[in-house]
Order: sequence, then structure tokens, then C-alpha cells
Amino acid sequence: MTFVSFYSFGQNDSSCINKTQFQSVFQNLESGKYQGTINGILIVKDLDDKQSLLDFQGSFAKLEIEKDKHKVYDVSRKKYKGKTTSGKTEIKYETYAYANSFGIKLKGEYYYLNLIDGACDFIIKGLKYTYISEKSTEYLMLQFTQEVKLMNNYENKIRKTIKVLPNSTLIFAISRNKKL
Repeated sequence: MTFVSFYSFGQNDSSCINKTQFQSVFQNLESGKYQGTINGILIVKDLDDKQSLLDFQGSFAKLEIEKDKHKVYDVSRKKYKGKTTSGKTEIKYETYAYANSFGIKLKGEYYYLNLIDGACDFIIKGLKYTYISEKSTEYLMLQFTQEVKLMNNYENKIRKTIKVLPNSTLIFAISRNKKL
């Protein structure tokens, strides 16, 4: 008899909510790489419960759209990536079908919550997203409305948790005309 923990796939009642569609102008594209900028702040509590502010002010950002060869739930996976103003910390936000993930590379270690799995129908609870489109740019605003826990990869390591705190806000401005 085999037991599977839903938390291993990121789906537990405290971290996810039911699906909703992503309203991006890039949603139906199969592939491509676009550049832009990222602005905002993330308020993070580390392993020692110490609060830090991660600053993103006009930093380089990109959107990588990777084709799904099987087109099971979506035509592609959308990967938004950016760095802090200092360049020391990286973030990644991904969408696929009706699911998303968020991760931070902090002090050389990657912490994340990934709800992109076999069903792809849950989004991160406490992470609000809004798409605003203009003629040549799409803005993706990510707002943390409650504490969101991110965990490291625990292969051969002790599992560690950091928390992104409410009022953290990031805005990606991705140019529809500037391909990488």
C-alpha cells in the first residue's frame, strides 16, 4: 500500500485555493522570450524569524514561454524571472493552466511553493495576481495578501521554511515588442 502526501505536491488546504484563469496577453503563446523590468518589495522572514526587505526598483526581468509538447492543460508554461536591485536575490513566478508557483533564491538557496502538478487546477492562497495590458507592455502585479510559506529543496538537506509577508508587492512590466 502506498501513501502520498498532498503537501509534497503543494496542495494542502492552507496553501492553495481553487483554479481561476490567468488573463495574460501572453496566455495563448506557445513560446518566446520577452524582456522587461520588475519593481516593488518583498518582505521576508528568514529561518531565524528575522524580517528582511527585498528591493526591486527597475531591475531587469524577463518572461520565458516554454512550449508544452503534449498540450495537456495549456499550450505553454510562462516563467517570469527577476532580480533584486542589488542582484543578490532572484525570484521566479510561473503559471501553467490554472496553477502557479512562486520561488525565491535567497543566500544561495532556493525556496518555493509549487502548485503546478498533475491536475494544474490550484493557485497559491494569499498571492493575488492582476494583469494590466497596454499597447506595448503588459503589467503583472503580484500582491501577497497573507503570509505565504516557501520551502527549500530538501534532497540531502534539512527542510527549511521562509515566509513572504503580507503587503509584499511586485510589478513585472514585460514588453510585448522586446524579445530576447
